[in-house]
Amino acid sequence: MRGNRIFQFVFGLAGLGLMLTQSQAALAQELSVASHKGGGSSAAAVLSGGTGTKACSEADPGRRGIEPYTATSKTTQVQKLANGVTITHESTGMEAVDSSGRRYQKMQPSVSSGADMRIAETFFFNVYDPVSQTTTNWSSDSKEATVFHFPEPGKVQHSATATQLSTLKLPEFKPVQPKVQAEDLGTKTIDGLEVTGARTTMTYPAGSIGNDQPLVITNEDWRSTELGIEVLQINDDPRTGVRTMELTDVERGEPDPALFQVPEGFTIRDQNPMEQN
Repeated sequence: MRGNRIFQFVFGLAGLGLMLTQSQAALAQELSVASHKGGGSSAAAVLSGGTGTKACSEADPGRRGIEPYTATSKTTQVQKLANGVTITHESTGMEAVDSSGRRYQKMQPSVSSGADMRIAETFFFNVYDPVSQTTTNWSSDSKEATVFHFPEPGKVQHSATATQLSTLKLPEFKPVQPKVQAEDLGTKTIDGLEVTGARTTMTYPAGSIGNDQPLVITNEDWRSTELGIEVLQINDDPRTGVRTMELTDVERGEPDPALFQVPEGFTIRDQNPMEQN
């Protein structure tokens, strides 16, 4: 149970960062990719403790032309506080994608202890399977794995509270659209791979989201067009710090099928969505 709670916290925290990054940068990244690819579009790949966590519709390599691979992943987040204190979090691990679109992630987070940084002894694992429409989580300090089954469209049961909320008339809210500037960074080589880069700068005018000065957020992406994956991403947001996600030691070809299987001796717990009668 302890391992599962830690796992849910770690991947939940990464998921929160993912939602924040995507909600702020989705439009900008589309424009950025279009600008340096001559009008094409591609959703950016943002790590959940790596570079591979994406929305379900974007995680299938078969739909995006991604070739199978195995790689080492690293995510670093550095946040500087107003009083000069710097907080650093790191996670290292491995990720792999096979030709059917299954995505494997292994993550070992770091733990801050005063001025020291020590590596946690626990490993966390996640497997996303677009064919079976499931995602499976487990950790090295537990003998239980949880399989989350995605609901079929239109079959999720809505609670009474949700139904009541849907009838409420909420005040109209118009989200503030930042000023977006896209920049082509050209090509370079990272870890033996030729990558193309794009930088997107988003500026929120003073007063638009409660800020007393203009708020500037930058997203930098370096993508291997040959493999169809983001090799390096840098997100600089004054509210959350600088988040760097990178892949190294990329090996092409089908990964070991055993990576996508729950280890022997584990109890598997299925979690299904509530369906309408």
